[in-house]
Amino acid sequence: MDCPRCSSPVSTRARFCEQCGINLEKNCAFLHQKALDYYHRGMIDAAVKVWDEAVQEDSGFSKGFYYKGLALYDRGDLQDAVDAFRQALKGEKEPFRVYFKLGMATYGLGDLAGSIEAFQNALEINPGSAETTYRLGLSYLRNSELDLAQRTLEAAVKINPQYTRALYILGMVLSQKGELDSAIDQFQKVVGLSPTYTAARFDLGMAFFKKGDLESAASEFQKTIETNERLASAHYMLGECYRKMGEPSEAISAYVNALKINPRDADALVHLAECNMQLDFLDAAREAVQKAIEVNPDHRDAQYLGRHLNEMTTPHKPGF
Repeated sequence: MDCPRCSSPVSTRARFCEQCGINLEKNCAFLHQKALDYYHRGMIDAAVKVWDEAVQEDSGFSKGFYYKGLALYDRGDLQDAVDAFRQALKGEKEPFRVYFKLGMATYGLGDLAGSIEAFQNALEINPGSAETTYRLGLSYLRNSELDLAQRTLEAAVKINPQYTRALYILGMVLSQKGELDSAIDQFQKVVGLSPTYTAARFDLGMAFFKKGDLESAASEFQKTIETNERLASAHYMLGECYRKMGEPSEAISAYVNALKINPRDADALVHLAECNMQLDFLDAAREAVQKAIEVNPDHRDAQYLGRHLNEMTTPHKPGF
């Protein structure tokens, strides 16, 4: 570290500069350097303590409050981070970054009105920030303001047409609004830019599924599994597609794979039982129903299938 007055090398433990005699313990610039050194080494608690010392020396030291807020944010102390960012705003001449981090902290606290206001203030300073526009869109979405979320995310994509996160969330908004064709278009843009974007690939499959295009949905769920074979929901939805397309054998394989990952999925067990019943594998169906009831004793479909199976007298096939 260097002395902020004469630039001579000094230790982080130094109280005074040996060259110029400045009191380093009372110098905000030195304390800020010291805190940054702690911060970049991952010593968050020590950094916060030193920034506290700095702002106690100068209550108008905006940079100290800002960086203290960053450290508190990283530590998960979001309300304290918000308080620090608000203090930083009082004397900050270029407050864009402060408003942005204030928006992030208030969003994390669930204060959506606060995050919307902070991101709007940031955009007044820098309207070309795609990231800030995207974060504002997320706040609107979480606040169930879908039209505002859509317009804001479209603005983010206009700034950066290859912004995959914004394209993906825009697709989510359109899907929630029931605009499935538009949602499919957005999700396809995402996977075109990033073929391994698992969430976008899965939600593309869901949009096709909701639209009733089961073959396209099954194709996307299969591609999802290729990028993340441990995603139980993709195996389950692949099974749903096959079941609704009247292909019980393929559906069984998909449900079995889903249950290998999540053995306590009662819905998967029930649909597995239904497909086994279609193929007259009644022992396998009974086993699946029994497991479903063990997982969820109040599952109505499992209870119904259990009663129905008890009434059946068809000769049993062992199943898979």
